[in-house]
Amino acid sequence: MEVRVGTVDEVRRDGCRVVEIDGRSVGIISVGEEFYAINDRCPHMGASMCTGSLSGTMVASDPHEYVYGMDERVIRCPWHGWEFDLVTGRSLLEPKRSGLRTYRVTTDDGHVVVHA
Repeated sequence: MEVRVGTVDEVRRDGCRVVEIDGRSVGIISVGEEFYAINDRCPHMGASMCTGSLSGTMVASDPHEYVYGMDERVIRCPWHGWEFDLVTGRSLLEPKRSGLRTYRVTTDDGHVVVHA
């Protein structure tokens, strides 16, 4: 199923737009030139992920070295701070146990299209 969720300009202006697709809340997130779509409900207690923050995190590095990475690829739950990789949907803390469903997003004739 393909769902048009707005124009490219509208979704970019919103930053994160929540739509209902097949009975599910889906957040479409604009980051630079890219668009991502995730299940908008945190698997922990159901908070809207689109009301959380988008940033990066510290990534694996050498001992005593602190490297910031994944800039604008980490979405954080507004209630309890659970962090998820925006691209894969996987939890940063427990990637094999928890995650958000992700959806493929494309653009067509100036519109953002979610493939559910």
